Amino acid sequence: MTVEPDAGAFRPPRFDVVASTDPERGGTLLRISGELDLVSEPEFEKALADIETEPVRVDLSALAFMDSTGLRSLLSAARAHPGLTLSGPLQRPIQRLLELTQTLEILPLDPR
Repeated sequence: MTVEPDAGAFRPPRFDVVASTDPERGGTLLRISGELDLVSEPEFEKALADIETEPVRVDLSALAFMDSTGLRSLLSAARAHPGLTLSGPLQRPIQRLLELTQTLEILPLDPR
């Protein structure tokens, strides 16, 4: 007997991280999308470890969700890559998390 997957079953959200040359500032632009959390954090950490060109800008405009693990990863990235900046525009839940934790006082945000 074959069991078909339930159409309403939980599917992990897609996470994607793409590194490219930053056309505005030089250095590296990391574009992340989906959800940055405990499941996707290792992929984000690997992308950060592979960066060879500074400065680093992390584009959060396509990020839908971030938990405390994702937040910790961003703060760790800032220690590893001095001068790291964030760019947006941010989804409201991400903006709220960064405001509540005062992360925007540590990591500059370019709203473009």
